Amino acid sequence: MNGRGLNPFKRRVGRDVRAWHMPAPLRAGLALLLFVLVAIGCVLWFMNEAMRNERMSVREKLAEAYRGHLTLVQTQVTERWNKWLSRLDGAEPAAARFARCVREGLADSVICLDEAGRTAYPRLPSTERSVAANAELLTLERLTGKDDPRFKETAARLRDRVTNYAADTLSSAQRRFLMHELKRLDTTVEFPTLAAEELAARYFEANPVFPTNTTLRLTELRDVWAVASPNRRVLALFTIAGLRAKLNALIRDPSLPKGVHVAVIAPGEDAMTESTLVAASLGPELSGWRLTLSLDNRAIFNTEADRRVARYLAIGSVVIAAMAVLAIFIARGFGRQVALARLKNDLVANVSHELKTPLTTMRAIVDTLLDAERFDEKTTREYLQLLATENARLSRLIENFLTFSRLERNKFKFEFAKVRPQQVVEGAVAALGERGHAPGCTFESRVAADLPLIRGDADALVTALLNLLDNAWKYSGNEKHIVLRADARNGNVCFAVEDNGIGLSPSESLRVFDRFYQTDQRLARVAGGCGLGLSIVQSIVEAHHGSVRVNSEPGCGSAFTIEIPAAAEGAS
Repeated sequence: MNGRGLNPFKRRVGRDVRAWHMPAPLRAGLALLLFVLVAIGCVLWFMNEAMRNERMSVREKLAEAYRGHLTLVQTQVTERWNKWLSRLDGAEPAAARFARCVREGLADSVICLDEAGRTAYPRLPSTERSVAANAELLTLERLTGKDDPRFKETAARLRDRVTNYAADTLSSAQRRFLMHELKRLDTTVEFPTLAAEELAARYFEANPVFPTNTTLRLTELRDVWAVASPNRRVLALFTIAGLRAKLNALIRDPSLPKGVHVAVIAPGEDAMTESTLVAASLGPELSGWRLTLSLDNRAIFNTEADRRVARYLAIGSVVIAAMAVLAIFIARGFGRQVALARLKNDLVANVSHELKTPLTTMRAIVDTLLDAERFDEKTTREYLQLLATENARLSRLIENFLTFSRLERNKFKFEFAKVRPQQVVEGAVAALGERGHAPGCTFESRVAADLPLIRGDADALVTALLNLLDNAWKYSGNEKHIVLRADARNGNVCFAVEDNGIGLSPSESLRVFDRFYQTDQRLARVAGGCGLGLSIVQSIVEAHHGSVRVNSEPGCGSAFTIEIPAAAEGAS
């Protein structure tokens, strides 16, 4: 089945697929780009992992160096904790012991026990009340003026009675009541033991039975901790803030290295922060509480870590740069291969077409002559003239192809010697031949006198000028005006070819020396040629260390100028 029998939709889809088919060079370029990006991504991932592991390694080494300091602090805290617990016990009465422990800051509150383990102070609520204290309170309430001397005297006497724990004449409940009433009547008065009395009262309500072990434990009260003294005669109570302050006071040690900070962490708190190096338990006596060691100044850690990270960054940067450079070289090599392949394809296509055209014309002329029954001299001469023209055209094409091939393969051998510019001009004019005097063509050759010698290959320079003259003749229309000039400027000999042809736009002037570039394909097919002439001119001129340029405007003709350095005096 041929393509005509296919469904129109399928044919349209097939055309769309072919239209969107990605060219092989583009696919290869995208594959190379993807490979480079993946490789760079892998290197960046490896660098990130290496830097993270390096920072962890530096942290671990620093932690190992300071672990001994933390162990020493832990031992000192345990010793100081046990000494502190022994200070809770005393021979004084229970109330006086309560006041001493609170006033010395040994605990936030304490409960004193007797030898039988019963509560000695604060005592359980009772019906006993101090009549004298109540009477003084009633007196204060009746005295309305605080400036009254009797008020001040009575208030001072009652305050002394309330704060006198040595006399032990008040129950803890009556003492708290009187403290609150005195603060109500005189807001300036302060009682250092009132908070401890309140904490002990709250503990009584939640814990009817008191533990007597010397291990710190959390009570039923929220954030309240309890521990018994060595002889089990005092139960110390701490709020979490008070216990933290007590433990922080125990860990203060001037022997710690400068910049090292040790802190206490309560149970449930996160010990390992970003600045923490080492964490350790405070031991069985302080169950759940931990010590952390950190650096106040992280410059020590950061400096060492950054030094090692910088090494990885330098290595990674070198690797990425090497990959990028390698990718660029590969891309350039690939681009050259693509350009070479395109060049070969263009060369084959142009050679095939340009050789076919004159050969077809010559065959047609020969066939016409052979088919004639008799030869007419005039007609035969015209046909032979056409054969000669096409043969010359074919010879020029072949010569250009051969010259281009030798130049591209660096096989073109230049025979450098001192050459007179007039010799080059005369050779080009002779090669132009009869075309310079054809009907409708005005050709002028203007060569300045006393031109300096140039060092070059005379035949190659003639080829360059001939290509410029050939282009001027082909692209100048029916009325041709071509001028070939030669003069000296700034130590150079300048050969210029001017015409009144179709001219070039600025964009065309930039590309006119590219291989196989033709400004007007339709006109090029009529005039002949494949876009190699100006490329050959440029290659020959560059081999002579010269330059070639064009000045042109559309519809106003073109002027191509070749500059060749004059030969130095005495040079061969």
